[in-house]
Amino acid sequence: MKKTVLAFMASLFMLVSASAQDNTPAYRAKGYKGNVSITSMGLYWNGAETSHGYMFNDRFYLGAGAGLFAGAVWDLTLAARVFADTRIFWRPRESTPTTGMRLGYLRNFYGEADMFQADITFGWSWGLASRYGISFDVGLSAIIPPGILLAAVNQQYFSLAPVLSVSFEF
Repeated sequence: MKKTVLAFMASLFMLVSASAQDNTPAYRAKGYKGNVSITSMGLYWNGAETSHGYMFNDRFYLGAGAGLFAGAVWDLTLAARVFADTRIFWRPRESTPTTGMRLGYLRNFYGEADMFQADITFGWSWGLASRYGISFDVGLSAIIPPGILLAAVNQQYFSLAPVLSVSFEF
């Protein structure tokens, strides 16, 4: 009888231990996280940006970042962007769909109007080993000049642009 109870308790302990193991990749574990991205907004602004923040659990990231962009249609222009960044990983696995949102301000250094931006992206994240990840995102960026916020939203000032991004996550 003692052997049966002991065997049952040992089996139960191993079962609970096995189910309690964390299968979340290290780059998505709770704590400080960051990423570096190559981003194209509207195929006009192309550049690099970085975001650093906190993973609250294996699915929710909140951070802030900055980027530097070059726009080249008729001549070269430079711009910088600062933004708040949030990202949701749909599943607690190394390969998972993602949804992200960035709210930011784009400062143009060559006379064009500065802009507020709101990006919404959908993508996929893959784990590389357990400490790093890579993701690909596509979405839309709503571009709004600052003066429009004081007046009613007018169609001629509000525009949408596609966003493409490839990120290295750590």
